[in-house]
Amino acid sequence: MGDEAIKQMAPEKRILVLVILIALALNAFTFCLAFPQAFQLPKSATYARDFSAYYIGEWRLLHNPAEIYYGGAEPGDYQILPVPQTFKYAPSFLILFAPFLTLSYQNALAAFDILQFALIPALAFFVYKLVKGKNLVYGSIAAVIVLIDPLGAAPISYHGLGFLHIPYPSLNAQSFSPSYFFAYQLGNAHALQTILLVGALYFGFAKKPWISALLFSFGAFDPRAALLALPLLIWYNRQVILKFAAGAAVFLAVTNLPFFFYFGIGFTFLHSEVNGNIAAQIYPYDLIPLFSVAALTILEVITVASNQKMHFNFLSNRKTKNTEPTQNR
Repeated sequence: MGDEAIKQMAPEKRILVLVILIALALNAFTFCLAFPQAFQLPKSATYARDFSAYYIGEWRLLHNPAEIYYGGAEPGDYQILPVPQTFKYAPSFLILFAPFLTLSYQNALAAFDILQFALIPALAFFVYKLVKGKNLVYGSIAAVIVLIDPLGAAPISYHGLGFLHIPYPSLNAQSFSPSYFFAYQLGNAHALQTILLVGALYFGFAKKPWISALLFSFGAFDPRAALLALPLLIWYNRQVILKFAAGAAVFLAVTNLPFFFYFGIGFTFLHSEVNGNIAAQIYPYDLIPLFSVAALTILEVITVASNQKMHFNFLSNRKTKNTEPTQNR
């Protein structure tokens, strides 16, 4: 967006653009700090980074499909030290991840992180389109939550000030955006899920139900945030709800149903994850899509309620004006 285009905007839109640009800069700062740490030795002596789950899951799809959702290392596995994490996402994620298996583990981790960060400007565009024209304060807060998720538990440590032992806060590298920091550091996919789900919301808002349904279907690899996004998706697609529903049903079936007939992968996912494991675990990066969808949903509820109130006041005032001449006769 050029300087001239920004100057021609209304003041509220210029403020919103400035807020989004600052949030993008903070996200970039977070990425620059987190990305080098993705290649250091894992701090855990038990498990590798989250990315290892995606890589080993994809590798087993080709070499040992019956054990995709098995935790730990298996004989003959691609070696990831100390032990790969357990793959926990819906089978459709294996379609998204397939190109990364052509790279070595470390190169795939680098490419995945870079891809997620490279898509953040698209996320910023989606957010801008969804919040512009709404309450500036609430819209700006929603944009910041989506783009840097500052609501995660920021690790702020306290140190003593000399012999006085007066504690003072010390901001760590991840304090501005802890959720995104850990997502980049561990190669976690929840930044990608946020981009897919917010993109689905935008295309629903833009009255493009098929694209909305496609992005929703791929963004549903972690069902928690997808279910949370569904009410707002239905609201944005309400005028073309049959197209969205049909598209979502078709895309979800195409991307997941074949796995039910291939070594029972789909049934294993339903048994091992939906029945308890995935719902019971919440980490900082899990909050990125959850908080993003929640913030946009709350913003939309506030906007609709405000519009309804204004419409009601307008009708009441018009009714009062129409009855005034009769009362004065």
